[in-house]
Amino acid sequence: MRHISKVLVGVALPALILLSLTPVCSAGVVGSLDITNCDGGGVTVTATTIDWTPPIGGGNGCMVTGVPTSVTYTSGTLGAGVQGLILDLAAGGAVPDFMTFTGNPDLHFELLSLGPGVADTACAALTVDGTSCSVAAGSPFILTLTATGTSVSLSASGTATDLSTAVSDWSGAFTTQIAGQTPGQIQTTILGAGSVSSTYSGAFIVEIVPPVTVPEPASLLLVGGGLIALACLRRRKPRQ
Repeated sequence: MRHISKVLVGVALPALILLSLTPVCSAGVVGSLDITNCDGGGVTVTATTIDWTPPIGGGNGCMVTGVPTSVTYTSGTLGAGVQGLILDLAAGGAVPDFMTFTGNPDLHFELLSLGPGVADTACAALTVDGTSCSVAAGSPFILTLTATGTSVSLSASGTATDLSTAVSDWSGAFTTQIAGQTPGQIQTTILGAGSVSSTYSGAFIVEIVPPVTVPEPASLLLVGGGLIALACLRRRKPRQ
């Protein structure tokens, strides 16, 4: 009988633990986001600033969602062809409401990080073989020599929230093609306190952070009772 009790506890206890672990989750932001500059706009980059245009300066720039944008959240859906604002960047640190979209006031994209770049800063020595460089150590931009000029990418990531309590992660990259300028020429311009301007696009994935699994209070009592029963069985001495 004692053996049967041990088996029952051994089987039931893990089941109780699994059943008691209830995921805490709610609706959140999820989908794919593609953006580009508004007509006539782009981005101007210096050694210390990123100015999305239009307007020139002013703290933010105009952007528009592209195909195949499809972001769902608690109170709506963000699709292609929606205009929004993207904040200009200077010093590091988190940037709340980095991207916001007209007609979607409950949708918020916070920027948490840019980059990283690459360790190689010898931009003038690049060949058209897929190797890349950064303008300076710590720069988040990655420059790659192409047959027509330079391909530039800038990785970015952060969190997306809406009216729910769920938090989503977003990540991806801004990209642009600069014709007629090599990475070495761009590096010389930036390090010489100059600026480089171009159009841009960005592609990002938005995913819900995996929910935290916590036991319910009532289930904790059941699990605790099972542990006590198992301990009592182990302490019981065999009869003479």
